[in-house]
Amino acid sequence: MANNVKTINYIKRGFKNPKKRTGINWWRFIFTAIEEQSGVEKSFFIEFEAVNPALSPSNPLLGFKPRVKISEEDLQYVLAGTASARNLETESIVRPSYCSIRIGMVGKESKQLCEYHSQHDCLVKNKPFQLRMGKCFFDESHISGEVEISESDVKEHPEYMCGAGSSKWNIEYQLKTSFTDGYKSKNTLWFPCGCLAKFSGTMIFDGITYIIDEKHSFGYTDRYIGKNFPKKWFHISSSNLTSNISGKLLFGSSFSVQGEFNDRISFLGTFEGNDISFTADSGKNKYSCIWDCIQSPEGSENDDKLHWSVSVHNKTYVIDVDIYCDVKDLYNRLLELPEGERKVMNLIEGFSGTGEIKLYKKNKKTLEQLEFAKIEKAVCEFGHTEDGEV
Repeated sequence: MANNVKTINYIKRGFKNPKKRTGINWWRFIFTAIEEQSGVEKSFFIEFEAVNPALSPSNPLLGFKPRVKISEEDLQYVLAGTASARNLETESIVRPSYCSIRIGMVGKESKQLCEYHSQHDCLVKNKPFQLRMGKCFFDESHISGEVEISESDVKEHPEYMCGAGSSKWNIEYQLKTSFTDGYKSKNTLWFPCGCLAKFSGTMIFDGITYIIDEKHSFGYTDRYIGKNFPKKWFHISSSNLTSNISGKLLFGSSFSVQGEFNDRISFLGTFEGNDISFTADSGKNKYSCIWDCIQSPEGSENDDKLHWSVSVHNKTYVIDVDIYCDVKDLYNRLLELPEGERKVMNLIEGFSGTGEIKLYKKNKKTLEQLEFAKIEKAVCEFGHTEDGEV
């Protein structure tokens, strides 16, 4: 099954848009793979991101990289003892400008590897769509690449915000369920282009080979384009649903929740052919929503877990989602904001959330239960923007 034309047109949006000078352009792929020798499942992500790429088209600029602001003349004064080093600014704060690849494993052994390039180092083609950064590449159905970061790289460049290691991957993917109406405003575009995606291929991470099987990949992809990240980040998604009513695995069901947009969240899902969409760019009277991410009460059976909850309803549907993710499986990482000044999105994420989703249809004054399903391997994310340490 080929990815449809409309979805592909949305996937390649933004990279050559004039707004690329200021903002974020983000592609991400999430999937499960099985360790070849042990059969243990692991969850991975691959991200391609452009941050203000045209501000420094020839050289990647990372905002957290120390940059001496002392001129040669100032240095001579200091050496001669005629000026105090305390009165000199020793660091220059810059706006970041780069294209990056991130490959990571999320779970008990979470780690990400990062590689940075300038805009001039990136090759973009539209017909057919292709994006290449260094040795990493993806197009309408294929992702491949390799990244290697040494211990000395990490020690000398803390601004990389990653660990040491190596990875190589060769993956095919298909977007089985796509949405292009997740959220759209003047400065922001988000949509789950692969709310249900199938991945197959191989992943080598730190010398260990993982096999990606289409039936068990439980893949997800989405796109984010914006001048900045939202001040608060809330996301859950899953395509691993089993009906508590029939006991069957719901192969054609998936959903994605994303926010916060204008103090709201978007919910998009399909349940065995029944598409449901609540988008935060619609009128506030179109639907009501409540969502949260909290630590489970101490002493409860889930006291070592974070709890993601969502409740959405309109005149037709009522949807309730509850997902728990073990704290030990969460990964905390920082994403640099395009505004500079060392501001970051502080993000926690886990790819092994479990819980349930209940779907009802309103029938006059009663509720008809359409589905009650168990959720596994949910992507769970929560974060907020904050000032980085200077």
